[in-house]
Amino acid sequence: MKIVVVSDSHSNVSILNEIANKNYDADIFYHLGDSELPEYLLNRFTGVRGNCDYNDLPPEKDVEIDGFKIHLEHGNSINFAINPEEYIKQKKCDIFLFGHTHRRYANKIGSTYCFNPGSLTRPRDGESGSYLILYLLKNHEIKYEFKNVDEDKKND
Repeated sequence: MKIVVVSDSHSNVSILNEIANKNYDADIFYHLGDSELPEYLLNRFTGVRGNCDYNDLPPEKDVEIDGFKIHLEHGNSINFAINPEEYIKQKKCDIFLFGHTHRRYANKIGSTYCFNPGSLTRPRDGESGSYLILYLLKNHEIKYEFKNVDEDKKND
């Protein structure tokens, strides 16, 4: 199962379309908020509302895919900001996906894999814009890779 995860695209429709086209073989496309777009412009992406969004997406979402419990949110809640590790443990998920910081992140907290794809358009980690590809494998195994938006354009 291939899942493309993006966040913080801030009104850039073309970059979402480019990523969807480049990853046409993906099974699922998630946007973790701050698209600043109405839902009909999100292409194949679904997900959650960020602090800069005014669409009807939920502020958080829990899904189960191939036996993996996945939690999606933008990451701007006060409880997450105060004590992120405890907050993540309380969600009782296998994978915790969040955005908001504009910094890519991959870590394991307890038994939960935590990921932030970074920002597509306004990175704050000294890197280029980025997104995440998750691979959910048999035997409950997870593989992942961060993709740089600039590298995608060079390889077209």
